[in-house]
Amino acid sequence: MPKIHLRAAELADKSALQMLYKRTIDNTCVHDYDQQQRDAWKRGTENESRWNQAICEQFFIIAEIDGEIVGFGSLKNGYYIDFMYADPGHLRQGVGLAIYKLLEGEAKDRGTLVLTSDVSKTATPFFEKQGFSIIRENHNLIRGVLVTNYHMRKTLIGEI
Repeated sequence: MPKIHLRAAELADKSALQMLYKRTIDNTCVHDYDQQQRDAWKRGTENESRWNQAICEQFFIIAEIDGEIVGFGSLKNGYYIDFMYADPGHLRQGVGLAIYKLLEGEAKDRGTLVLTSDVSKTATPFFEKQGFSIIRENHNLIRGVLVTNYHMRKTLIGEI
């Protein structure tokens, strides 16, 4: 397995992160979401202020292999996994797990008792393997298109 380097995201990474975000949605999520849903979801990159704020204010981590960005994730307010994306060309290589472990470790260091996230159909099995449970199904209307995901949670009590 290739060596994964984790580092803090910077605003200069934003364009590369947005491209990876779109590529992941288009390739990894193709079996769970139709083209119209994926197109609506990908337009999230148009909200520049959200991306700037997330990179600057969240615990925002990038995974690299040989200097190439292959994944990213973020922890918002110490308990909410906001972003979690791995490059489709690097799936099942430990990228997502490395990012997740660092995010969970940061949450534990902050004394967080419960982690939550709103997770795509595609990512649900990964989160379940990390000990998350589905709390509810969300029906999000994104630019007039219905996109379903799941609110998930994991209790960290006893793991700290």
